[in-house]
Amino acid sequence: MPFKPRLRRTSIGIVAVASMLLPLGAATTAAVADESKAVQTLNVDYGTETGDFYGGASGMLYGVGDDGSPTDAIVDGARVYVTSQKPPSGLQHPSADVLAVENQFFSNGGEELVVNLQDWYPDWPYTSGKRPGDTRTYKLDGDVNASDYGTYTETGNGTWDFDEVLEVVMNKILANAEHPDKIVFMPFNEPDHANWYGYGNNTGAKNYAQFLKDWNEAYGVIQKVWNQYKNGEKTNANGVKPTADHALIAGPGDSSWRPNTTKKLLETGKANNTLPDVVVWHELGSGSIGSYPGHYKQYRSFEKELGISPRAINISEFGQMRDMSVPGQIIQWLSLFEETKVQAQTAYWNYAGNLNDNMSRANGANGAWWMYKWYGDLRGTTTVKVTSEHPNTTDNLQGVAAIDKQDKKATVLYGGANDQIDDATSWGTGANTPVKVHVTGLDSQIFGTKVDVQVRESAYVGTEGVAAAPRVVNVMSNVDVVNGTLDVTTNSVDRYAGYQLVITPHQDTQTAVDDANDGRSLQVVETEDTKLEGKACKVTKDANTGSNTKLMFSGNGDVGCFNSGAKMTWDVDVPADGDYRLQLITAPAGVPGTNGVSVDGKEVGSLEIGAELALRDQVKWKYRGSAEIVLKGLTKGKHSITISSTDLDNETDKILLYQVSDGKTGPVDQVTYPASDMRLENGTTLTWDGNGNNGFANLNGGTVDVFAHAWEAGYQDVTVAYNASMGAQIALSINGQAARTITAPRNGLQTSTVRVAMSEGINRLELSGAAGILLKNVTTARAGDGDANAVKVEAEDSSRVTLNGGAAVETPSTYTNASGKSFVKGLGSQFETEESGKAGFGDRTRVVADANHVPTVHEDNKGTMTIKGVPAGTYNMVVHFSNEAFIGKHDYNPQVVDLGLQVRQNNVEIARGSFRYTYTETNFLNRSINVTTDGGDLTLGNWDKVGDLKAAVSWGVAPNVDSVTFYPVTIGDQIDDGGVDTSALEEAVSKANQLVQNDYTAESWNVLQTALAEANSALDSTDQSAVDAAAQKLNEAIKALVKAGSSENNGQNGGSQNGNSQNGNNQNGGNTGAKDDSKSDDAGDNQNAGSNPLGRTGVAVIGVFAVAAVLIASGVLLTRMRKRNA
Repeated sequence: MPFKPRLRRTSIGIVAVASMLLPLGAATTAAVADESKAVQTLNVDYGTETGDFYGGASGMLYGVGDDGSPTDAIVDGARVYVTSQKPPSGLQHPSADVLAVENQFFSNGGEELVVNLQDWYPDWPYTSGKRPGDTRTYKLDGDVNASDYGTYTETGNGTWDFDEVLEVVMNKILANAEHPDKIVFMPFNEPDHANWYGYGNNTGAKNYAQFLKDWNEAYGVIQKVWNQYKNGEKTNANGVKPTADHALIAGPGDSSWRPNTTKKLLETGKANNTLPDVVVWHELGSGSIGSYPGHYKQYRSFEKELGISPRAINISEFGQMRDMSVPGQIIQWLSLFEETKVQAQTAYWNYAGNLNDNMSRANGANGAWWMYKWYGDLRGTTTVKVTSEHPNTTDNLQGVAAIDKQDKKATVLYGGANDQIDDATSWGTGANTPVKVHVTGLDSQIFGTKVDVQVRESAYVGTEGVAAAPRVVNVMSNVDVVNGTLDVTTNSVDRYAGYQLVITPHQDTQTAVDDANDGRSLQVVETEDTKLEGKACKVTKDANTGSNTKLMFSGNGDVGCFNSGAKMTWDVDVPADGDYRLQLITAPAGVPGTNGVSVDGKEVGSLEIGAELALRDQVKWKYRGSAEIVLKGLTKGKHSITISSTDLDNETDKILLYQVSDGKTGPVDQVTYPASDMRLENGTTLTWDGNGNNGFANLNGGTVDVFAHAWEAGYQDVTVAYNASMGAQIALSINGQAARTITAPRNGLQTSTVRVAMSEGINRLELSGAAGILLKNVTTARAGDGDANAVKVEAEDSSRVTLNGGAAVETPSTYTNASGKSFVKGLGSQFETEESGKAGFGDRTRVVADANHVPTVHEDNKGTMTIKGVPAGTYNMVVHFSNEAFIGKHDYNPQVVDLGLQVRQNNVEIARGSFRYTYTETNFLNRSINVTTDGGDLTLGNWDKVGDLKAAVSWGVAPNVDSVTFYPVTIGDQIDDGGVDTSALEEAVSKANQLVQNDYTAESWNVLQTALAEANSALDSTDQSAVDAAAQKLNEAIKALVKAGSSENNGQNGGSQNGNSQNGNNQNGGNTGAKDDSKSDDAGDNQNAGSNPLGRTGVAVIGVFAVAAVLIASGVLLTRMRKRNA
């Protein structure tokens, strides 16, 4: 039966520390774990707007692989604005065809597709770096989709070869594209460097004169073909004509900022009517964070000087591997490019289809993905001025800020705080650095004079590491804003983390810091800070590790030599009884394996560690993913967790311990998504009607999107809290599939719970309804008991599965995470392969291909697997798959491909999906597909024909399949809350939370605490009389409070405000300590620093006396967070 979600309650107040130095209302939350570190400040001026939010910095080069890789939820959630892809049948890379991705891309928030036209060529640099001449004759007549169109003979015909190539690719695109007006054509890539011209920044170079001539010529060919389709001379297969005046062209595409040659191109383009519509160059080095602003200003000065209207700008490659997947690094680039309102694309250092290392697994988020999601949420807002203490400086605190005036919501995204920023010789970790966001210019006409603040944290968990929904690490409720000023200080766990700060008027919702009280505590340790045994060794960052060409370490180090006999032990203080998820951030050398886990000397299971990228020195043992195991029934207090090596030989970076549940009857992996953090679409707005619905989302016939994380595929209870009239309906869909319609059983504020099947990773929940339906929040919680409704089929199970053609069962001799240790391979057509990869660098299997990277595919024995016994219905079909397909060679981009799997019933296709590269055939991931069946046999395979313009999946080859699990999309009935009204009780609890213990006598305070504890419990009650009785008792206890040193009843006065001061429960950085029962209750559950230098992420409050000097010096009025009793 669905759990009723725990209500999130706020415990906030104000401590008057050095208040005489501050204007009234300049309140901030200080969350400082390391009091020895100076507060870093990010200044945000909401009184100075800088323009409409652009969002163009969420771009990628080859970020999308094929239709469905990445998934819709990943692409839409990240709101990728622009991506550059290859032309149809392009040979530079084996996947990422523009026609294969355009529909998915534009259906999920994409705005512009760029085609790198030179990527038609197979070699890098193109044609060995030399400009082609007239040595070929290309076939340019006939059907552009025919297999012989664009083929050539080795003989000249009086036309420059590249002109003919341009005509070929332009025809292939415009004959098939469904969104031609949103496509930008880039004829040259890095012409200044290794591709054909190499002119550098020298306008006098002979090759530069040739480039200018070729630019004009290429421009003419592109426009010629465009006009043929626009005027109807040639037709599009979908009946789509271009409507724009001309084809959009991008260039020059230089490998870095080249002011001299760029200016000359503008002059020539103006004279010849061949100006680029989008000006393109790269900013690849870490130093670009400092130099780019000057480059941008110089470029804009050229436009003014030459009388040219402002062009769009696309920084088509930015950043290094050290930046990818790291939220605290990514935000530095986002802030840079959003400030100048340009498009920008992360560089393509590894393989296509994973947002340039900014997602995990087949459908998961890493830390950077959440930063992109937050950035995408800002569409439709207005940006404001942000000033860092270290402007234009690499590896430091930066941010983006915006305001949505209609929804009355101000957002600040920030990260990168570095405590060693002034030391040029050190790579600071920024661990536990207090960051103050100093906000000015908040308009009282929009926000009023009291506001709520929420701060969420996305920590770095490696490239392929799974990042759960960001935790709330700081909260301020109903705090004063005077003269538009507010300070919010939060502990930055390290410089790799990113943060989202949201300010709204005071809401009629309750939000608390994610901690043990809400089943959401998190503790972290760097593996190099654990106790090491055996061969395990600390690896410290050298001059290059984490630099431009290598991946980032967390904490400037990790543990290597982790093979047979090696161990690491973490002495951790668990904050509460319950179940906990242990997550290890680690990287093996291209193969899967296990590490053993024991708690207090007792073996409890193994971490299944997936294979990771290991194809070259820069990524081997550095391309980190994550492995997880749930530790059942941990008790509050000290425990020793030991991770033991096997023969896997993996490097490890850090360990995280997430609270899962209380281990008893409470919800599992519960997360609440408030309306203020949802993505509002199609007319939905936040409401501030003052009728108890402040901060709710009025659906208005529109939709809200919630991007919910699930650690594993299976059932979740989705609880919707809303205010509506009886009979009102809310439609819920998940990942594009209609799930349930929720019907309000009564009038007013209520909750309804439905049970739905979710995919592993990110799930897009869409809720829609009529005007007047006010959505408060959505809560998800794992409902594992529902998984019994699923139908799981092992691919090798001959009693359920029939194999035909080339399909066969494989049982490897090496370790595999296949559930039955066997799997089916040979589905669809089959690649011809050989063991030709470099030994010691991952899987050596390579697809046999010719000089143009065209693979050898055997189509004469298509393999299929037919599944029987799946009842009629609509399912989330979860495929446990592997894919080791690797085609061709490249200097640094692994030429991996996605493989296609289709499902047929009665010989008709009913579903299809793309399945990413998994590093080796023995390493399996989960990928979900929506499928509706009539109860007949289901046949899986790949029937695509080679060369049918479906890009990588068109090779007709399917992934290996371990198992297929069919989850009915929804099960059970809608469960409603029974109509209990807790508003009076919530008001009383909120009032009690504002009181301060020291203001009252111990006896009266203890009476209050007893009543408050009962009230907190009653908030979850389904008995109205119990709720009412608890409210009455708490209000009486408040009235009966006796002022300290007086016999008078002063319960109405309240005195100074100090959060929910319930005998301590203070957080103080480091490892959470166990309660010392020998001490008085006044000590509470004081959590002291332990051996772990990072301890818990997020908020940690230090004592008033320890921080008083800092506060007085910085002019801070401290708002202090305290936890309520459980």
